Amino acid sequence: MIKFLTRRVKILIVFLLGSTFFLFSWQYFSSYQDFTVIEVIDGDTIKLDDGRRIRYIGIDTPEENKCFSQEAKKINSDLVLGKKVRLEMDINEMDRFGRYLAYVYLQEGKEEVFVNEFLLAEGVGEFFLDTVNLRYQDFLVQVAEKAHEENEGLWQVCAYDSKRGCQIKGNIDRLDKRWYHLPSFRHYEATEVNLEHGDRWFCTEKDAQVAGFQRARE
Repeated sequence: MIKFLTRRVKILIVFLLGSTFFLFSWQYFSSYQDFTVIEVIDGDTIKLDDGRRIRYIGIDTPEENKCFSQEAKKINSDLVLGKKVRLEMDINEMDRFGRYLAYVYLQEGKEEVFVNEFLLAEGVGEFFLDTVNLRYQDFLVQVAEKAHEENEGLWQVCAYDSKRGCQIKGNIDRLDKRWYHLPSFRHYEATEVNLEHGDRWFCTEKDAQVAGFQRARE
């Protein structure tokens, strides 16, 4: 009986090791395989020739009919449509909508373009907090912050004052309550926007309210 159980344990271990190796090998080799982009769905989602829909990690572009949504889709389309891209997955590979989550790379001549970074730098969308896929989070946060500071893309086009940019601060406090602060509010200067904690910049009060933030005390 003991010998039988020992043999079953050995078989189970071999099976687990084999499965782990297969998964690692698939992820490793798929990251060096190129796929053709056959459709651009919006500013942060594409469809590949193998049928998969890919959602860029770390960026959220405006939804359809929102300010800068058409521009975002066009910029994404001009960048990747009909071209071959390489994918890099992180820990969580799929979202609840069935889209694969990836860092996407495009070869342009001798240079490789990190698509997620490029779109954030151009102000095509805002940083999207993913609490699981963290591989390049610090870097992407820096890129997004710089784009906001320099009023790139939507940060200028969608602002009430295009010269000042989108200056409404969305902050999550210690009690996990969401407040937005206008530049005229008394605590505005003391309020920080930490993208890695879920804080956000908004162009209008309506945007902040739709995102679940409440107006702070003036």
